[in-house]
Amino acid sequence: MERINAEDFRSNLKEWMESARSEPVKITRKTGEAFVLINAEEFEKIQLELATLRGMAQGLSDALHGRIKNSELKSMDGAIEKAKRRVLGKKEKKAVG
Repeated sequence: MERINAEDFRSNLKEWMESARSEPVKITRKTGEAFVLINAEEFEKIQLELATLRGMAQGLSDALHGRIKNSELKSMDGAIEKAKRRVLGKKEKKAVG
């Protein structure tokens, strides 16, 4: 991951956006606060993977505590599609300036 300061990022925004196509860019302020610029498709992929992992963790926890019942493949497909819509269906927010 490339690392830059906020001043350099502002001065060379176009170049850093091009760089973020291939790998995330970490942008750090003087205060130490940091942000990451990442390709939108990669971000969506990460969000789907995270939702999948959260679902798996919840399922394992439910199994461990005996909170499970038999299900059909059809109902699992529906749950996966619902999770995808929840993650990808959020409205895009406008960037603040």
